[in-house]
Amino acid sequence: MLMKILKKIVVSSFLPLIALFIFSFCINRGIVKSLVKPHNGPDIWHSEELAYLNNKSEAEQAIAIEKSIVILKNKDLILPLGRLNRKIATISVGGSSQDFHQTIGLFADFESHQVPSSNELADSTINRIKLNDLCIISLHAEGLKGQENALNAEHLKVINRLPSKQVKILILFGNEAIFEKLDPTKVDVIIWAKENHYLAQDRVAQLIFGATAAEGKLTKAMSHFKIGEGISTKANGRLKFGLPEELGIDPNRLKKIDEIALNGIASGAYPGCQVVVSVKGSIIYRKSFGEQTKNGNKVKDTDLYDIASVTKIAASTLLTMHLCDAGLINIDKKLGDYIPEVTGNGPYSQINIREMLAHQAGLISWIKFYSRTLTNGNLNPSIYSSEKKSGFELKVAEGIFMRNDYADSMYNQVINTPLGIKKYEYSDLCFYFIQKINEKIIKQKQNDYLLSSIYMPMGLRYTRYLPLNFFSKSQIAPTENDKTFRKQLVHGYVHDPGAAMLGGVAGHAGLFSNATDLASIMQLFLNKGEYAGLKFFSEKTINDFTRVQYAGNRRGAGFDRPNASGGGTCDELASSVSFGHSGFTGALAWADPKDDVIVVFLSNRVNPDQENPKLKDMGIRTKIQHVVYEAVNSRIK
Repeated sequence: MLMKILKKIVVSSFLPLIALFIFSFCINRGIVKSLVKPHNGPDIWHSEELAYLNNKSEAEQAIAIEKSIVILKNKDLILPLGRLNRKIATISVGGSSQDFHQTIGLFADFESHQVPSSNELADSTINRIKLNDLCIISLHAEGLKGQENALNAEHLKVINRLPSKQVKILILFGNEAIFEKLDPTKVDVIIWAKENHYLAQDRVAQLIFGATAAEGKLTKAMSHFKIGEGISTKANGRLKFGLPEELGIDPNRLKKIDEIALNGIASGAYPGCQVVVSVKGSIIYRKSFGEQTKNGNKVKDTDLYDIASVTKIAASTLLTMHLCDAGLINIDKKLGDYIPEVTGNGPYSQINIREMLAHQAGLISWIKFYSRTLTNGNLNPSIYSSEKKSGFELKVAEGIFMRNDYADSMYNQVINTPLGIKKYEYSDLCFYFIQKINEKIIKQKQNDYLLSSIYMPMGLRYTRYLPLNFFSKSQIAPTENDKTFRKQLVHGYVHDPGAAMLGGVAGHAGLFSNATDLASIMQLFLNKGEYAGLKFFSEKTINDFTRVQYAGNRRGAGFDRPNASGGGTCDELASSVSFGHSGFTGALAWADPKDDVIVVFLSNRVNPDQENPKLKDMGIRTKIQHVVYEAVNSRIK
């Protein structure tokens, strides 16, 4: 028995080393290769014009083909696609098209149809496609021996089966012979990629959504088009999915991130995590590690995490900047100017909003609201119900519904708490009030407005309050096994008790996201309020919110920043103008305008117990940032 215990101790002590050994073995044997997304399509260039690329690196090939793609028609400036709250269908006919669809799937949900021949598209399928706002039609060379780049002109007939008023984007992945049979008036957009190579498919898809620019020109006349023709488009600020080498960054330097993330899992800091790194508007690292919970589902890039206090910038501060830019709120006014029905005429009515957003208004850090709702350690039945019924409609967790009017008691509890002196003290309570102000202005719940007016237009598909309204539990990482308040595994419901008591929608917590969507929000901040060709607030506004607000206080308005001497929530290599926020559940989102760097780390380190300190103690988030900065600083310029 003693030997078994000793053996268990030895094994557990060496788990981190074992994990690192396995990882190093995998790297050396080429098993871990996810710095570059896997492809399914052709990987040989066949045409005389592009055959030279076969001797180039993947990054060099990607750069070259991206520049060679030609837009020959762009009616009404349809490209690049900006607002994505629209229904999209795709029809791909001919050879391999999986990489094209895979990359489109990085940007938008869509109805996909891939067939070897246009004759195989049933009328019922066409009728479904007609219900969409736009249709992307791609014709792919079939790769037949001796005719690797040949396109079948018969496949153009599929265009005639679509309604004339439906927006149609046509992409041709093959040689120019098909242009003799093409009627340009039948479609709104024409893109020519010359070959059906997997990189051509990838970069055309990114061009459509504005992640890349178009600058290709015809080198010879073809049917309806003259030599030198080619419509240029600019990238619209949407994040690109690229290769580190395209930016002069050695991908081997980024492998250290894998080691750090895996060591965190082996050491018990968290069961799994997601990491996304973007540089110069291009995602160069995107990986998921481990499991949602021990012995649970493997973490996928599309899984959602409770991002806790990162909600403060990804939802509340974002919305406040949006409303501030519209002239609907002035953060130099006082709470009593906006919500006197909440603050009354007391001290809280005199709180300056800017001071509050900088955590310098004298508010205490937090209040354990739920403790007053327990009787002998159990939920008070006068406040909670086990089923949804009239007057009890705020869902706190599975099988727990709170009385609708109890939120008023929570605000009263805050108002009756004496204010302290005006010095920097981090407080969740600031965002209870900013939510009240914002919702009074927009005349609806914060989650509804953000979804319809910002998240969906941006194309964010995985950033949501109340995630169980949109996703199955299997796609959401669980948080704590709450043994005190809800007495259940918190899964799909916000971890923060105060946010849960507000029904899951709060200013300080409640938002769920994946790392990729969160990186897009951070890119919106770096883009000074613009994303995908859409403007959500001005450069003046973001500059005001992200700057230091008060001497001796590192905070911006809503945003966290580095300490005056560097470091703090972020790594010491982060610049003094960087900003972001961390989250109690094990999240970090940080953006640095100096080098246009974004690092997002999401985990559920509170699963199964929020008392687990290893993520912070091991410095995992800042170590990952450090690796990124070292890689960026050593890049070939």
